[in-house]
Amino acid sequence: MRKLLLLMAASTTLYTCSLSPALAQTTEDIAKGNCKHTSDVCQKTLDYVNTKKGKLGKANVTNVLKDCITACDATEKFITRGSALQKKSAAMTIDACNQVAKSCDQFGDDKQMQACANEARKTVGNLQKITSM
Repeated sequence: MRKLLLLMAASTTLYTCSLSPALAQTTEDIAKGNCKHTSDVCQKTLDYVNTKKGKLGKANVTNVLKDCITACDATEKFITRGSALQKKSAAMTIDACNQVAKSCDQFGDDKQMQACANEARKTVGNLQKITSM
């Protein structure tokens, strides 16, 4: 009985701690993380396409990747410091991410390009929440 009570007390404490608002991520935290990750994936994809020949290495592909990297980095910084420009920056990043997704989707059989497109779409979804706040 004593062990059961001790177990219940420990479980209740852990449950209460897991609900703590200090541990919860905000929309901004999630969007910041998405921007960072998308920037990293776009950089990896840019490095990848720069080693390829043909359609993958063309300027229309590399430029949208560079735009997305720049936009994601800027938005991450604006969100970090709570800038009044974060909504405008998020809107621009949404546009850049949509362009990356569209560009990468042209290469449907390439895993790196599809991973980049999917990451960009995920970031769009979370940044839309920032623009509507």
